Amino acid sequence: MEKERQRKYRKLIISSIFYFVILCSMTTTLTYAWFTITNTNNANLVTNISEIEAEYEFFIYQNTSRDGSDLLTLIDNTCEIQGEDMCYLNISNPNEAILLDGSVAPGERYSFAIRITSVNNPIGTLKLELGDLVSEGYDRVENKIQQAFYYQVDKISYVNFDVETDDIKDEYEIMYHSDYFLYDNDSIYPLVSNVPMKNEENVDTMIVIYFNLYFDPYIYGVDEFGFPYTNSNIFLNQSLAIQHIYMSVSTY
Repeated sequence: MEKERQRKYRKLIISSIFYFVILCSMTTTLTYAWFTITNTNNANLVTNISEIEAEYEFFIYQNTSRDGSDLLTLIDNTCEIQGEDMCYLNISNPNEAILLDGSVAPGERYSFAIRITSVNNPIGTLKLELGDLVSEGYDRVENKIQQAFYYQVDKISYVNFDVETDDIKDEYEIMYHSDYFLYDNDSIYPLVSNVPMKNEENVDTMIVIYFNLYFDPYIYGVDEFGFPYTNSNIFLNQSLAIQHIYMSVSTY
């Protein structure tokens, strides 16, 4: 009788350990299998819709801790080799590159920079907008992952040779925007507008726009009755593509 009791006790312990291991494995999967941000279908990332030609360079801040960049400058802050950390990586062909590859979790922030150079040296203003968002993997339209993303313009500066100015986004009547994405894929999201192509000295210069995307961990989806969930798990395995940044230059 005593041996039978001990046998059942050992069996219970083994079963408990087995289910605990399974639970730990499931928890790990839920923690890391969030979603990816990709530039799908090789769509153009930047679309030049102006009559005035301009050249651009696109940068992604490389940061293994995934908390974005606090050093908002390209001077002595660009990656020299692939895989280098804590620097801005120049994406040489952004209309084909997968910009963020792998799993992304709530609370993470990703930083970008666009450096624009006017070819025809105009006297005018620059405007940038995000568009053509594509979310996949949601169960209903109210649960699109894009609604949990906050975009924010951090800095606008001029670069002349190896000198970069301080933030000028609150000058020159410049307009800049920060907001959450909507679940409407046809929406256009303004980043900046009315940015002078030249600084006060009216010398040849480049413009750099710094912005970031932040996955807000406190944005939840809703169930079939419209009640909010208590965590971000509804966004598991979803994907988000931002396929275009529209660039235009207007003359005075």
